[in-house]
Amino acid sequence: MASLYLSILTAFSLSIVLNIGLKRVAGEWRLLDVPDARKLHEGAVPLCGGIAIFIAFFIANVWVEDGMHLSRSVILGLFLILLFGAMDDRFALPALPRLLAQIVAAGLIVDIGEVASLNLSSVLPPEVTARFPVLVLLIAIVFIVGIINALNMTDGVDGLAGGSAAASLFWLALLSLHGERPAIAVQSLVLLAAVIGFLGFNMRHRWRRRASVFLGDAGSTLLGAVIGCFVIALSAGRDGLSFPVLLWVVAIPVIDTLSLIIRRVAAGRSPFSADRWHLHHLLQDTGLSAARTTLVLVALSALCGAVAYLGVLLQIPAQLLTAGLIVPAALHTVFVFRMTGQSRAALRLPRPANPQTTIPGAAP
Repeated sequence: MASLYLSILTAFSLSIVLNIGLKRVAGEWRLLDVPDARKLHEGAVPLCGGIAIFIAFFIANVWVEDGMHLSRSVILGLFLILLFGAMDDRFALPALPRLLAQIVAAGLIVDIGEVASLNLSSVLPPEVTARFPVLVLLIAIVFIVGIINALNMTDGVDGLAGGSAAASLFWLALLSLHGERPAIAVQSLVLLAAVIGFLGFNMRHRWRRRASVFLGDAGSTLLGAVIGCFVIALSAGRDGLSFPVLLWVVAIPVIDTLSLIIRRVAAGRSPFSADRWHLHHLLQDTGLSAARTTLVLVALSALCGAVAYLGVLLQIPAQLLTAGLIVPAALHTVFVFRMTGQSRAALRLPRPANPQTTIPGAAP
C-alpha cells in the first residue's frame, strides 16, 4: 500500500514538473497549437501535456510492486500511439496513416489469448464468441480504435478531454477493485494522478483564465488507448465484467463521436471534415461558457461511470444495463436535433466548397 501512495504522489508531482519544463521547450520542438479561424484560443499553446502525463506515469510505476503489469506488446502499442500522436501535433498527418497506426497499435494492445474470453454475454451467446474468436478480436480492436478517436475528438474545450479521462479512470479503478483486478486498479489510480497534475494547467478555474498547456493528439489518443486497454482487460477472463456494461464508463465521448460521424455522412460530408457539431460546441451555443461546458460534460461522464459501478455493485442484470445505454444515446439525439434543427430533410445540407477538408491534427 505504501508503494501505491508513493507511485500516486510521484505521478502527480512529476506531471506538474514535466508540464512546466516541457512547455518551455515546446516552441523549439514546434509542438504548438496556433489559433486560426476554427481554433479561437489566445496565443500559441504548447502541445506537451500528454507527453508529460505519460512520462510521469511510466516513471511512477517504478514504485509499484511487481512493476508495470503491462506486457511488452501493450507498451509497444502505446508507444506507437504516442509517436504518431506527437508526429500529428508536429506535422498534421493525413487521416489514413494515423488510422492505420491506430489499428496496428490496437492489435498490439489486445492480448489475443485474453480477449478470446471477452465477456459479451449480454449481447452475444457464449457459444457464438467461443466459435468465432476472430469476431471477438475484431470487436476489441474496433473498440480501442474507436475510443482513441472519441477522446481525441472530445479535446475541443479546455479541460474536457483530460477531465473526461479522469472520470473514466476513477470509475475503472473502483470497478477493478470490485472485480478483484488490483493491477488495473493501481494503474488507473497512478494514471489518474498524472492526469490531475496536468489539469491544473489545462482546466479553467479561479486562478487560471485559460489553458497554458494542451494535451495534444499525443495525449488525447494515448489516454484513449490506455482507457480502452483497461476496459478490455477488465472484461476479459473467466471472471471478467460485462464489456457492454463497461461502455457506460466511456458513454459520453463514444455516443457523441458516433452521432457526429452519422450526421456528417448523412449531410453528404466526409466523417473527417471540420465543423462545430460536437456536443461541446452545441452546449456553448446555448450560452454556456467554456468552463461550464467542461463542467457539465465531465459531470455527465462521471454520472455514466457511476451507473456502471452501481449496476455491478448492486448486481443489476447485465442485459438491463446494456439496454440502458439507449437512454443517454436518446437524450443526446434529442438535444442535438433540438439545437441544430435537423430532420431527415434538413440533413441534406449543401456540400461545403471542399467537403474533404480535414481538421489539422483531428482524429477521425
